[in-house]
Amino acid sequence: MSASGEADEWGISERIDRLEAIAETLEEGEVGLETAKELREEADDHLETLRADLDVGDGEIIEMEAEAVDVDGDEA
Repeated sequence: MSASGEADEWGISERIDRLEAIAETLEEGEVGLETAKELREEADDHLETLRADLDVGDGEIIEMEAEAVDVDGDEA
């Protein structure tokens, strides 16, 4: 899998799996410096996306009116 293009379509579990694979590869220490740098950059991108996807803010629960919430996926 490449870090570009396809990564936009990855879900949370796929990103975590990829991060684990990158960590294992780097821990083995059998990659060149350039490859290690590319893997590190890819991992950083995945982590940034995961942090944004999993961000719950301050955890405060807010109440929304039903009219303001698009529950059917239709545009209002």
